[in-house]
Amino acid sequence: MTAMKKYNKYLLALTLALSLTSCEKDIPMDYHEVNSLYVAEGTTTQKGTQVQVSTTQNVTDNSRSGHYVDNAKVVITIKKYDYSEELKYTRNGIYTSTLKGEPGLTYDLDIYVDDKHFSSSSTMQEEPVMNSFRFVWKKVLNTRYLFGELKIQDTPDQNSYYFAHIYRNNVGYRWAVIKDEHNRNGELLQLFQCCSEKDMDKGDSEALSDGDNIRLELRSIDKLSYDYLYSMQVMDNAGTNPIANFTGGCLGYFSACHVLSYNYKFIRSEVVEE
Repeated sequence: MTAMKKYNKYLLALTLALSLTSCEKDIPMDYHEVNSLYVAEGTTTQKGTQVQVSTTQNVTDNSRSGHYVDNAKVVITIKKYDYSEELKYTRNGIYTSTLKGEPGLTYDLDIYVDDKHFSSSSTMQEEPVMNSFRFVWKKVLNTRYLFGELKIQDTPDQNSYYFAHIYRNNVGYRWAVIKDEHNRNGELLQLFQCCSEKDMDKGDSEALSDGDNIRLELRSIDKLSYDYLYSMQVMDNAGTNPIANFTGGCLGYFSACHVLSYNYKFIRSEVVEE
C-alpha cells in the first residue's frame, strides 16, 4: 500500500458518511481545504535507484490524473565515497538512476522542489534468505482460513528487519514487516491471513481464486525503514499518522534494501492442510 493511499483514506470515510444520510434532508458539510503535501517513495536496491514524487489530493479535487511532480531535483549521495548523483526524470513523477546499492553503505536522499528541501537516509542490508513460502489451511474455531506462510532464515549476528509484500495479479494484496526478536539467528515465521474458505466458495473479491498470479517480494531493510513501515501497519488501530521518515514535512519513506522476488500460480487443490 502506498503512502498516498494511506493519507487519503479519509475520502472513503466521507463517502460512507454521505451515503448514509437521508435523501429527505440535506446535511451541510463544514470542512476546510488544506495545502497539498509532498509524498516521496524511494528505493535503492541491488538493481538501481528509483524515487517517485507526488502530492496529496484534496477532498474537493475530482481530477482523475495523478498528482505527480516533474520539477523536483532528486540527489542520491554516498558520503563514504564523496559521491553524489542527480536522478533523471522519466514519467509519472518517477526519477531514476542506475546506481546500485551495496550492503553496509549508507545512502542519503535529498529532494528539492518549490523552495522546499526534504531528506532521508538508509543503510543497505545483506541479501535476505527465504526458506519457503506456501499457502496453508488453518482451522480457527469452526472456520477454515487460508494463510500465506513465509519462512525466513535470519541474517546471523545482527539486528535484522524485513518487509514482505504479496501481490495478487500485480495489485498489492497483503504485507507485513518482521524483525528477528523472537528467534534471532534462526528461522522466522510470518503468516498472512488471506480469506476464509466460505469467502473463497462465495467468490468474494478479497478471496484468492484458481489461476491468480501471486508475486512475493521480500526485502531486507534497516531500522529506519522498519520503524516507518511498522507505524504504517499499526496506524489504523492507533488512530495516528505514521512517523516521519523524511525531514522537512514530506510524507513517505526511502529505503536502501536488497529485494528478492518470487512468482507463483495459486492452485486451490495444492493448498496444504494443517
